[in-house]
Amino acid sequence: MTTVIKNIVIVGGGTAGRITAGTLAAKLKQKVNSGYTITLVESPNVPAIGVGEGTWPTMRNTLKNMGISETDFIKQCNVSFKQGAKFAKWVTGKNDDFYYHPPVLPQGHDEIDLTPHWLASKTNHSYAQAVCPQQAICELGLAPKQITTPEYAAQANYAYHLDAKLFSEFLKNHCIAKLDVNHIIDDVTHINSTENGDIGSVATKSNGLISGDLFIDCTGFNSLLLGQHFKVPFISCEDTLFIDQAIAVQVPYEHEDSPIQSHTLSTAQSAGPDLGYRFTK
Repeated sequence: MTTVIKNIVIVGGGTAGRITAGTLAAKLKQKVNSGYTITLVESPNVPAIGVGEGTWPTMRNTLKNMGISETDFIKQCNVSFKQGAKFAKWVTGKNDDFYYHPPVLPQGHDEIDLTPHWLASKTNHSYAQAVCPQQAICELGLAPKQITTPEYAAQANYAYHLDAKLFSEFLKNHCIAKLDVNHIIDDVTHINSTENGDIGSVATKSNGLISGDLFIDCTGFNSLLLGQHFKVPFISCEDTLFIDQAIAVQVPYEHEDSPIQSHTLSTAQSAGPDLGYRFTK
């Protein structure tokens, strides 16, 4: 027997929960317009992680599909461009010791792999420098698009650096005001199963039972639905991680008019890399 999904409940907020709610709400609003509910339940006792954040270029489509104005997003979330990552001083520690990982494939990559030809040439140019223009753009301190380029379009592929706290709040406001997501701030105290073992509802501290046809777990490492309720084990990658801890520090610009780099700068240190994200001021 097929169950028609009309009521979707997302447990857990933050960026993950709010992007999930916004993506589903925007798609359903476009396809069926009515006859469904999307409810986002997040705890008032889980603090936001206030660190800088970098994204993949696919975030552009995610935001566009949610109906978000890129201009509003950039202004309200202190966004700057990210057109790749520069890994500096990982070998010799000298100023000319760096390479780029740009978010673009060489032209014609599906037809020919330029890697063996680059290796055979024994050139002093890095791979990125040899096969694409994005390293040069970054080194010149230029942006991946012009001010007249339409929203989400690009002259060179790009992602974003953003303020994670501002972004999470921006997503919440968009979901509520533009996409009609039901937003509930409450703690889930119990999970109720149906006869076939599926989740039928969650009990909350102040809002009672919240029923649904589909439940999505966005509670992170707490794994309230998947881990605690369904006993799905956590798969650790500890044995393959070189670094499993980070310290988040926001450092002001040296000068008020300092240029904003349009890429991530990962500088090697004795105890791990220094990841530099530069936001708008």
